[in-house]
Amino acid sequence: MSANEYIRIRKGYRQFTTPEGNLIKALDGIDISIAKQEFITLLGPSGCGKTTLLKIIAGFERLDSGDVLIEQQSITNLPAHKRPVNTVFQSYALFPHMTVEQNVGYGLDIAKVNALERNQRVKQALEMVGLIGTERRMPAQLSGGQQQRVALARAIINRPKLLLLDEPLSALDKNLRIKMQLELKRLQSELGICFVFVTHDQQEALTLSDRIVVLNAGKVQQIGTPDEIYHTPCNRFVADFIGESNIFAGNVILIEHSKAVVDCQGVKVFLQDKQLQVGDKVELLLRPEQLSLVRTPNTATYELSLTVEERVFVGTDYQLHGTLSNGQKISALVRHEDGEVNVGDTISLSYRLEAAHVVSHRANAKQEAA
Repeated sequence: MSANEYIRIRKGYRQFTTPEGNLIKALDGIDISIAKQEFITLLGPSGCGKTTLLKIIAGFERLDSGDVLIEQQSITNLPAHKRPVNTVFQSYALFPHMTVEQNVGYGLDIAKVNALERNQRVKQALEMVGLIGTERRMPAQLSGGQQQRVALARAIINRPKLLLLDEPLSALDKNLRIKMQLELKRLQSELGICFVFVTHDQQEALTLSDRIVVLNAGKVQQIGTPDEIYHTPCNRFVADFIGESNIFAGNVILIEHSKAVVDCQGVKVFLQDKQLQVGDKVELLLRPEQLSLVRTPNTATYELSLTVEERVFVGTDYQLHGTLSNGQKISALVRHEDGEVNVGDTISLSYRLEAAHVVSHRANAKQEAA
């Protein structure tokens, strides 16, 4: 165990029975370690187990088997109100009949903190979330972003060591959501505590997280930094789920030093890899932004020929959708200044040798046997 570890979920299993009598594995052998002062995001599609896992950490759900530990002490059977944890919900769950000041100070009132300390801590929490001046407003008089900040202030006022956030930004419009993402990251840095954040928004996870836990069907698919998750996904699911992906499937036909050549139904893709052998079956990932419009030949890059079927304007770039010579559909993201491209054009797209990444690999059966 790392000396910096704060919370650990060990061999966690949780299943539910559907109304039809079927069993659903919400968590299937989950094992996760979370560090002190870390911003970690649980990411995955609906039904993957991320909210169940958050509720188990909070104490609102119980594991069927396994253990939850904080600072090496089991809290598996500890009730929610005794855990050093606070939760911010998607709905904010503010008391509609209370003012902002009363909502934020509610936890201190329950704990019977003396009035002077209570008022100082309420003021400090409201300053931290930028809501000084709104103390006497009711929740209905606040915008969605302000309500979200009240919920945050209420959650941090008891100075928890761990803050759980269950898709708290999902109800906000795009511009406010981006602003609140930056404020959340700033707040986490100022508080110096651990944040566990649940979202199904990939861009949000990449923006906020120190590390991301990608879940699917109750299992951990990959744990890593945003850079690792995006650029070196460990399998096809992660590659497809995070960002936009072009996947090439084929057989290794040539190994030359550390360069491999993969034949993908007539289209050759080159990559840098020391582990592959001739005859191996692989799936490769090339992100659309790793493909560039070729203006002049370059021996340091490799090329694909694409017939453009659709061009979408996306601000500073064009997103191109088209077909390779083998009939495979792919996408590329190219800069306006790289040149004019029209639907119907056949263009050359270049990529660097280190760009292609193996997301699945099946070794040559003959060589395995040998």
